Amino acid sequence: MKYSVLGISLGILAVSILVAGSFFVGFAPKVSAINVTDTMTIDVNVSTLTLVDMNPAEFSWVGVDPGKDTARQQLQIENIGSTNFSKVWFNVTQPADRPFATGDPTEYDAANFLWISRENYTGDSSDPVYFAVDRLEFNESRRLIYLTDPDGNIPPNETKYHYGRFRNTSYEYFWFTDSREATPDDCNGANFYVGDDPHTQAQSGTIDFSSTCPNSLTDAPAGDCRSGTLTQAGSTDWCYANINIGGRNYTIAVNMNGTQVRWSHWNIQFPGGSDFGYGDETFHNEIFSEMNTFPGNSTVADLKIYLPYGVAKGVVSQGILTVFVRSEEGA
Repeated sequence: MKYSVLGISLGILAVSILVAGSFFVGFAPKVSAINVTDTMTIDVNVSTLTLVDMNPAEFSWVGVDPGKDTARQQLQIENIGSTNFSKVWFNVTQPADRPFATGDPTEYDAANFLWISRENYTGDSSDPVYFAVDRLEFNESRRLIYLTDPDGNIPPNETKYHYGRFRNTSYEYFWFTDSREATPDDCNGANFYVGDDPHTQAQSGTIDFSSTCPNSLTDAPAGDCRSGTLTQAGSTDWCYANINIGGRNYTIAVNMNGTQVRWSHWNIQFPGGSDFGYGDETFHNEIFSEMNTFPGNSTVADLKIYLPYGVAKGVVSQGILTVFVRSEEGA
């Protein structure tokens, strides 16, 4: 019996310990997760880099009729550098030789037909105002028997005068300038004449330049003709003048012997400008954009092709449009 009592006692003690252990295990406190942090600094110094990107990279107009302009396409000019753009200009390629009357479409340069407007910009009419970027014209290769030169000769005296056209679409304006074959190194002070009324399929326009053309080249067209003199552009082979062509302001450049005439509105590299045309309000090779374009921002140009009469059918030679941007923050 003694051993039995002891066994019972030990059994009760073991059960008690087991129950007590279960009690403490069941009520043990939970341990929470703890997040800790530390910090460090990041420093970046962005270098001075002026960089521009144009998109899309290629434009194409198909099936364009001579004498027509095309549907508008738009060009995004993006600031992908680190400095602000303060100025934007354009330049285009041009044909190497007179393309008209060759019958060869590859003699033409597509960029020579390009006209540009500021995005949705409206001038004096309800339509955006498009300007030729830098269009190159050549004097006529064949005598035009219906023109009267400034001396009253019909057809014109080609020994004394060169003449040609400012072509856009179905409108073209005749021009005359002194022939300088005898003095090919001097165009300073040469005379230049432009007609007021356009030559179209329906009307002859200004074809008589014998009326002394009393109005200035920069005057608005008034139904007659206008004239002025050219100034040599430094040591270049070009002379220049401001001019109003069909109600639009341009700067023209005429080569030494008067066989080539360029008319520009957006080209920073045009003859006659000073410091790339920057800050000189006397020239019409205007700044396309003076918006302060911050890094990551962009501006937009509206583009059209103005195809004149007399362009041979087929695919013309590919042209190049170049954008120039100025940053006042560049090194």
